[in-house]
Amino acid sequence: MEKSKRIQEQNKRQEYDNKRYENVFKLVILLKIMYIILALISLLSKLATTQFSIKDNIMTIAITTGIIAIMMNYYLSWSANYTKDRVYDKYSKKDYFESFALTIIFILVIGSTGWSKSDYKILSILATIIGAIQFGQRYSIGISICYSIIILVIDLLFNDSIITGSAFYFERDLVLTAVLLIISIVLGMYVDIERQYFKELKIVANMDELTGIYNHRYFQDSLSNIIKSADENNREVSLLFMDIDYFKHYNDTHGHPAGDLLLMEVADLLKSCIRNRDVLARYGGEEFAVILPDTSIEQAIDVGERIRKRIEETKFEGQEFQPNKNLTMSIGVSTYPTIASSKYELINTADQALYKAKAFNRNRVERYQMLLDELYKNKNLDKDILNNIKIFIKMINEKDKYTYGHVERVATTARDFGRYLNLSHEEQLDLQIGAYLHDIGKFNISKEILNKKENLNDKEFEVFKDHCVYGEEIISEIECLKPFIPMVKYHHERYDGRGYPEGLKGEEIPYLSRILAIIDSYDSMIFKNQYINDMIIEEAKNYIKAESGRAFDPELVDSFIKMLESKTQES
Repeated sequence: MEKSKRIQEQNKRQEYDNKRYENVFKLVILLKIMYIILALISLLSKLATTQFSIKDNIMTIAITTGIIAIMMNYYLSWSANYTKDRVYDKYSKKDYFESFALTIIFILVIGSTGWSKSDYKILSILATIIGAIQFGQRYSIGISICYSIIILVIDLLFNDSIITGSAFYFERDLVLTAVLLIISIVLGMYVDIERQYFKELKIVANMDELTGIYNHRYFQDSLSNIIKSADENNREVSLLFMDIDYFKHYNDTHGHPAGDLLLMEVADLLKSCIRNRDVLARYGGEEFAVILPDTSIEQAIDVGERIRKRIEETKFEGQEFQPNKNLTMSIGVSTYPTIASSKYELINTADQALYKAKAFNRNRVERYQMLLDELYKNKNLDKDILNNIKIFIKMINEKDKYTYGHVERVATTARDFGRYLNLSHEEQLDLQIGAYLHDIGKFNISKEILNKKENLNDKEFEVFKDHCVYGEEIISEIECLKPFIPMVKYHHERYDGRGYPEGLKGEEIPYLSRILAIIDSYDSMIFKNQYINDMIIEEAKNYIKAESGRAFDPELVDSFIKMLESKTQES
């Protein structure tokens, strides 16, 4: 819902910009068409009132009609293929050709209506106005000088009155050239000022007021443009999503003014860690993003690690009151097109990688890579199973991000525990798939119950227990997932028979379900706490030991504790 609202706001802003450019463009087109129409009227009126030779008539009409036809066709096709860059971009060959063509028309009109005596020199004013509105002061001054030279040269070459001492037309044209210069300077300056003001407004609109870095709007626009450029040049684009760990705790402890100051300090530090061409933005709240053009996933991870270490090593005021006695940052990394295939998939995968970094105890850099993808790459996982699991994970992630992180952690621990137990290749694979599917039934549980911070009351807990049955119902409709129903349905059964949904006891509970029960409970014990430390991990181990023979298979408990202790010794 929030992402959809952001997209709508972005589209609305883009629509406003395009509308403004389009209005200016239409005005310029209108002036050019008026220029051509006036030129045509002058030529036709001259032909109607003056006797020319047939040869002169044919030549004049042919040249004039040809130029006008080309110009009209060009304007109409340009109008049909309008883009904002065409109006405000730097001068192009088309612009010079167009100015040259208008100048030729001007000379033809003046020549056919009396040269120095022509009343249609006023077209030069229209040409100068067009140049000022379309391209600003410098270009319009050039146009005014060009037309002034043409007018004065015509006076010198074709005005006999100058030679005889009567300089009426020459004096009049001197005034006209002065008017052209004034229009080009004044109108051009106004257009330049207005354009610069508009650019500055856009800059202000693109900057985050607090931190002075780019905001969410500019991030979205830049990412679209950078991805487009990457497609054209066959390059990669990487994205870092960064979140200050325990920022809410910092705000609650020190107050919001101190939190704002921290955000400003972090933003300044982030600037020093990236290249000039990279785009740093405040994505929202305490979350930052960096777009890394022409950067592979490995290079992006290096940048992320550099940022993480700088944050960790920098002394921030009040950091000693943080849960880990330090201020740290979690970072998620993804890359287009090697990982994500679109802009929004790049954002989503970087966001999921960030959440994974936070789910695995924070202060780390995580690339987007699901255990499922690793399994599929090693040709161990059926593609239909992979696709269905990803759909379910996406469903859960949209409803309850805690469950998403929990599932990913349980799957990772299941991989490690399966290897430790020397399970067969098939059993290890089944255990990991079951870990991904075990909480899919929570999709049918309300958000109020799933996200409730306090303990559930009896009625709510009865509803919550149904997620095992809901999970069975969901995957039973998919043939390739039916073998994993036992783990989904029975991972909350207890070894003493007091579990749910069917009260199975001892070895009545499928073996992989007994393994999953231990992993699931251990992870829930640790990550139900907002702040994780060694004491909480020790408490979770003690809980598992205490429930040996009651909630859990005692042999599996011994093996699980030994695995955890061996990991602790290795680290």
